[in-house]
Amino acid sequence: MSELNTKKKPDHYREDCNRIASVYDPLVRSLSSFFGGERSLRMLTIEKMELKPHQKVLDVCCGTGTLCAMIAEEVGGGGEVIGIDLAENMLKRAEKKRRGNMSFSLANAEEIPYPDEYFDCACITFGLHEMPHPVRMNVLREMRRVLKAGGIIVVLDYLRPTGALVRSLFNVWMLVEGVTARDFIKRDLSSIVRDSGFDSVELDIHWMKTLQIVRGRK
Repeated sequence: MSELNTKKKPDHYREDCNRIASVYDPLVRSLSSFFGGERSLRMLTIEKMELKPHQKVLDVCCGTGTLCAMIAEEVGGGGEVIGIDLAENMLKRAEKKRRGNMSFSLANAEEIPYPDEYFDCACITFGLHEMPHPVRMNVLREMRRVLKAGGIIVVLDYLRPTGALVRSLFNVWMLVEGVTARDFIKRDLSSIVRDSGFDSVELDIHWMKTLQIVRGRK
């Protein structure tokens, strides 16, 4: 894992991510049980990326690296999987899952430390809702920069449900998530991805209309 550079973390960063690192994996497993289990939830992202052996894949806001490990299985030993995050404690746990074709970096997603057109695919799951809207746009544009022509981006995040009962429960959860999440669910994710420069934008909705997955192509 790369060392923390001298540049301070952005103002929007929530240290909660560092504080919950020790309980993050069991918490995700518990919450994912409502969505058919953690593996099924993460496979939504993997299937949309249409991964092939030897590809280079970027996972932004990778957390403890579980998705990276699953992606690494898909691209094989000849591939490369990079996870970036701003939470040191999350990345320490990710390192324990690291294999030969995986690496992790403490990095700001607005300044991804890789050259133009380096990756075949990129994803961000439950990350955009943690950011103010201008930062979301910067992150998506930066992800586009490091994608090869024809490369795929996949975004999985919350969607505000329409059913009265589910919506009332969802609104309570948004109080926990905070102001950036409440702003996020008021916006149209497909338009956000399109406005950041991606084409062929596709939307799928899952689990009682509380989750959305958007795929775009550079």
